[in-house]
Amino acid sequence: MEKRFSRESPEIRRRLLIEAAERCLAAHGIQGFTIDRICREANVSRGLISHYFAGKDELLAAVYRSALYGAIMGQVTVAAGGATPLLRLRAAIDAAFQPETFQRSNLRVWLALWGEIATNPKLQAVHRSLYRTYRARLAEEIAGVASERRLTVDAAGLARNVIAMIDGLWLEWCLDPEALAPDDARRACLGLVEAKLGSLEV
Repeated sequence: MEKRFSRESPEIRRRLLIEAAERCLAAHGIQGFTIDRICREANVSRGLISHYFAGKDELLAAVYRSALYGAIMGQVTVAAGGATPLLRLRAAIDAAFQPETFQRSNLRVWLALWGEIATNPKLQAVHRSLYRTYRARLAEEIAGVASERRLTVDAAGLARNVIAMIDGLWLEWCLDPEALAPDDARRACLGLVEAKLGSLEV
């Protein structure tokens, strides 16, 4: 496997290592997030992991970036190319409820990451940076829609509330899928924004 792995581009190799690390976190929690276990999962040597990551904390931070904002921010970035603020805002909200993002299999990953953030200064710094980036991007699109409609809103506050609602609804769905459906969660989030901005139908 490592010979085949070595033939991949550096970007793909790094992504495959992150995916293997995420699988370890999902299966074994933070206690099972060890370099040796990740090496076995990826079927590579410790040296290869060390080549791409300075240590376990850096690899954990990469998992966090991938798990938290990979799909969502990717969708927002794609939508940013020439789209209107309304389209970008809808893309940002809809991306949070796509099947690859809004899924129950991520629960153990998130529980492990949230617990580690509380005690790991390096991961705290990563979280702070990513959260601020996400909130700022969302607030920018909210402000853009408000400006077009000549409305006055607290864009930063509304962005914070939207993120909190997304997280809360996803967690409730993970704990009890009968409590709501993913589309119910999406509509509730849209409703929160539409109460301040008006319809987001496109």
